[in-house]
Amino acid sequence: MAKYLTYTLLLLLLTACEKEIDIDYPSAAVLTTIQGQVTNEGMDVVITHTRSMEEATLSPGLPGATVTISSDEQTTVLTYDAATGHYHSPTVGIPGTTYHLSVDFEGAHYEAESTMPLPATILSTEFVWQNILSDRMLAFEVWASDPEPDIRNYYLYRMDRQTTHPRGKDKNEGQAYRWNVFDDRGNPPGRIYRDIICMTEKIAEEDEEEDWDYILYDGDIVNFYLMVIDHPVYDFFRSLIVGQNGRANPISNISGGCLGYFSAASITRAEEVVYHTSTQEEELF
Repeated sequence: MAKYLTYTLLLLLLTACEKEIDIDYPSAAVLTTIQGQVTNEGMDVVITHTRSMEEATLSPGLPGATVTISSDEQTTVLTYDAATGHYHSPTVGIPGTTYHLSVDFEGAHYEAESTMPLPATILSTEFVWQNILSDRMLAFEVWASDPEPDIRNYYLYRMDRQTTHPRGKDKNEGQAYRWNVFDDRGNPPGRIYRDIICMTEKIAEEDEEEDWDYILYDGDIVNFYLMVIDHPVYDFFRSLIVGQNGRANPISNISGGCLGYFSAASITRAEEVVYHTSTQEEELF
C-alpha cells in the first residue's frame, strides 16, 4: 500500500495541470490486532480490527473472544468490559514469571509468551531548561534504579499530560504526551537516566495552534511511569517507531497471524509533577 501511495504522490508532484484527483487507496484485508499486558496492576487485553486509510474513527475494542492468561501456577479467564472495550482481570503479575496468552476470536487462535522482569525504582523526576547550542529546550529528567545491573534490561516510559489551559484542554487528556523505549546501555552502573525533550522555548513563545499538543502550559500536570519489559516487547515498540516512515508493520510476538503484542511488565509510577514557567535553567557546555 505504501508503494502505491508513493507512486501516486510522485505523479501529483510532476503534473502541471490543476484538477481534483480522487486517490484510490489499494484495499487490504482486515486483520485482528491484539494488545495485551499482565503487570503488577492487573491483566488487560484489547482486541480490534485494522481500519482503512480513509476511516478516521478508531476501532472499538471487540467482544466475543475467549481470552486467558496463564502461568505454571494459575490460569485466569479475562472478562470483557463493554464500557471500556477491554478484557480485564485484577489478578496481578509476579516478577520472574513467564505468562502465556491465549485468544480465540472469530474462528482463529492466537498465542504469545512474555516473562515479567523485576521492577525499577524511580529515584527523581524534574523539569529543567537546557541551553543546547542556540536553542533553549525544556527537558523532563528522570533517574531510576536498574533492577538487574549485571544484565541487559529494557524499558518503556510514558508521560501523560493533564491541562486546564483553554488551548490545551481536552488535548492529550489520558493519552501519551511522550513515550519511547530504550535499554540500559550507556547508563551509570545500577542507574537509569532519561532526558526527555518536551518543547523548545521558541515553540512555547510562538504558541501556534499546530503546536498546542506539544506545549506545556503553566500548571500542567505530568504523570510519568516506567515499565521494565522483556526483549521481544522492546523489539515490537522499536520496530513500531522505525517502521512508521516506511509504513512497515512492527514485529509482533503473537503467533496466529495478527498484529500487536503481549507484554508481562513491571510498572513503577512517579508522583505527579507540576510544570511551572519559573522552572530553573541548567547550563550545558
